[in-house]
Amino acid sequence: MPCPKFPIVHLASKSKHTGPSRHRRVRASPDATMTLSMGRLSRRAFLGGAAAPLLGGRRGPGRGFRIASAVTALRDTLTERKLFRLTEPSVLHHLPHYHHRFIARDNSFLLLASERSGTRQIYRLDLPEGKMVQLTEGPGVHSYSPALDPGQRAFFYLQNDTLKRAAVHGRSERRIYESDLGWRMSGHLSVSDKGRYVAVVEMRTGQRVAGFEEQFRRRPSCRIRVLETSRRRSWVAVETSHWLAHPQFRPGGTDILYSHEGPWDKVDGRLRLVRLDGSYRKNIRTRQGSEALGHEHWSRSGKEVCFVFYPDASGRRSTVNCIETSSGRERTLADCSQFAWMSPNADDSVFVGASRRAAGRNIYLLFPLLKREVTIAEHLSTLKPYPIAGRRRLDPFPAWPEPVFSPDSRWVYFVTDREGKPAIYRMDLSDLVEETGVR
Repeated sequence: MPCPKFPIVHLASKSKHTGPSRHRRVRASPDATMTLSMGRLSRRAFLGGAAAPLLGGRRGPGRGFRIASAVTALRDTLTERKLFRLTEPSVLHHLPHYHHRFIARDNSFLLLASERSGTRQIYRLDLPEGKMVQLTEGPGVHSYSPALDPGQRAFFYLQNDTLKRAAVHGRSERRIYESDLGWRMSGHLSVSDKGRYVAVVEMRTGQRVAGFEEQFRRRPSCRIRVLETSRRRSWVAVETSHWLAHPQFRPGGTDILYSHEGPWDKVDGRLRLVRLDGSYRKNIRTRQGSEALGHEHWSRSGKEVCFVFYPDASGRRSTVNCIETSSGRERTLADCSQFAWMSPNADDSVFVGASRRAAGRNIYLLFPLLKREVTIAEHLSTLKPYPIAGRRRLDPFPAWPEPVFSPDSRWVYFVTDREGKPAIYRMDLSDLVEETGVR
């Protein structure tokens, strides 16, 4: 059964260390010099590193490299609704994690991953014209990690075992944190509403293995480290012998939702909650019998966690459920068409989901109040893994549709390899969904 993105393992040990402490920059990553060629950064510098200029106007691949991406208008084969393919299907492109901020509030640009340079890098795609600008360079970029800060002038991302903050339009980049010796970045991060905190997931070195099921069975040591971006401190909020994934800050708060990763029908206590300082941890929902709990996200109020729910092993029926974190009260919002991926719009009035069914590989809008589902497109993705350019490893996730709304609810963005390699598409839904205010 499909599970949320990133089989890259996370780490943990049984250490009880949960309080704030000065983080240590124990070692420099061997690949770290590619973004700081203008000078060496102090290993203990937290948000104090020397800025590395972006190389504007470069003619070849590298930070600042500009290319045109032909935006193509299409008609969906099932619904005949108008679609826009934003990237060429001859080169692999994909979106960041579904719960990250990566689309501009005014839809003027988005962040994506592309292999146009021969390795997988992060780009800014300017809309509607389709110009792409390369924002990272060098090996080891975690291509699902980019997340905009609240001001949209910079973004956070992971490269090798380092958390970085880079300008979206400017010429600066800064190292914020580097994992301690013996730990590796897994590729998962979360940025709080106001950008004050960043949470990253780390895994013990040497405990990452190939294969989703095998990684789950291995029970790697993983931890969630919280970094306060305005001060020189960080601390471990969670450390355990379970595969951890998808940290998400509570809207308007500092609690962190995260998951015990693995097959949805085998993970007990998938949905977890921890306070910022690690002082309180909670299993939000224990799996019972043959149930399966899938894609999760905070409600916009921050009071509930919503998730895809399969009540039995048949997989024929699925619903969207929400559980109140304070009381544990659970409710069913509506039935859904075997969603493997799901995301809400800005006010939770509509959900967009993509089905895993072989006979109905579609993208749907779910209106919870009406208990109604509308098919908007076929994604027809093969869902197959693809090799990572420049590396000897397969990535299981780039062809996963993972549809998301734009901040104003006007557009839905998704990925499919139905025309070749994974490419990014968007559809205008202003005739179906009321535009929401942008914060």
